[in-house]
Amino acid sequence: MSGDIKEARDTIVQAIKDAVPGLYTCEAHGGRFDLGELKRWSKQAPAVLVAAVSVPSIADDATRIAEVRWVAYLVTRDTPQATRDVAALDFSEALLRLVRKNTWSLDNAQKPERVAAENLYSGNVDRHGMALWAVSWQQGISLRATDIAELADFTLYTATHEVGDGPVAEDRVELPQE
Repeated sequence: MSGDIKEARDTIVQAIKDAVPGLYTCEAHGGRFDLGELKRWSKQAPAVLVAAVSVPSIADDATRIAEVRWVAYLVTRDTPQATRDVAALDFSEALLRLVRKNTWSLDNAQKPERVAAENLYSGNVDRHGMALWAVSWQQGISLRATDIAELADFTLYTATHEVGDGPVAEDRVELPQE
């Protein structure tokens, strides 16, 4: 059993894959990321990484509508067809057109609000030959009743830690189940 927000994210990812040709990859992503991770994604550019970054509010009434803030991070690099900044503009525009008024064929999703695009340019990103944009929107998702017993057990925690220029440390912790 997965939740309504995860289902919406998976549906958004698939809709972007279907509607935006020319992407090398389009995947769900856990959220914001640092330059090290961005460098890894640049190898799969042009890439779109879709994340639910926050739920700033949820209705207290029977509708249980969660206002989900979505971000589709767009990573591009130079190609023979276009420079990274031109490619980023073109893909961002395609995403803006797709997101606007799209309920992703979900019966529990409202029309998007506050649709915007932001250039996340920085000298570090540019020096590594990438362009980074974020297309964001807020969208109400009605949360259906779920029996807590149906939710997946939290049995494994994994994390990657990068401190300064040192080596990357990876943690994998299997949690005891009672």
